[in-house]
Amino acid sequence: MEKEIREKWGESTSQPPEVAPTVTTAPPTSATIEITTGTSAKNNSSSSSTTMTTEDLIKAMEELKLQISELKEAKEKLAKLEVNYDKSKMTVAEKTREVKALESRVKALEKDLSLDKPLGEIKGILWTNSSQSISNVWRSIQTIYEQIDLIAVAQVEIQKARTLLGHMPEQANRLIHFLNTKTSEELAALDIRDRT
Repeated sequence: MEKEIREKWGESTSQPPEVAPTVTTAPPTSATIEITTGTSAKNNSSSSSTTMTTEDLIKAMEELKLQISELKEAKEKLAKLEVNYDKSKMTVAEKTREVKALESRVKALEKDLSLDKPLGEIKGILWTNSSQSISNVWRSIQTIYEQIDLIAVAQVEIQKARTLLGHMPEQANRLIHFLNTKTSEELAALDIRDRT
């Protein structure tokens, strides 16, 4: 600030002052202010004095006020930037946590999606279905063998009936047809207990 004032009044700023400026004011009726500045060269005895009017002082004060307001604005902007920076740091931290959680979830899903578990389940289902179908087929095979045994018994009985009837095969066929067309109740009414 002092440098600006010196430049404004044409003083040399090549050497910094050793003594702070002193402001002396005249009685209130006076419109001038005397500023004494001590400058250092080889001897300290030389000093220069500059006279400033109140208008110049008011201008300097206004400049100071402008600089103060600019400084306040800069501080406010800096505070806003710091808040935004803190928020962005928190956002980055949250995003980092989310990424880590997603990475662990992906690893867990990769383990679940490995082929060992599904292949084991498929094998179990296939073996269950295969064993069930084999047992169903086996029951059918047993039923077929039982029917084959019944057919063999029926053929033996037919042979016995033919041998008993001897030379009357047509009568045997009619008798077999008669027995096959009647229900068990009708045969019981005729006092026939067995079709064979």
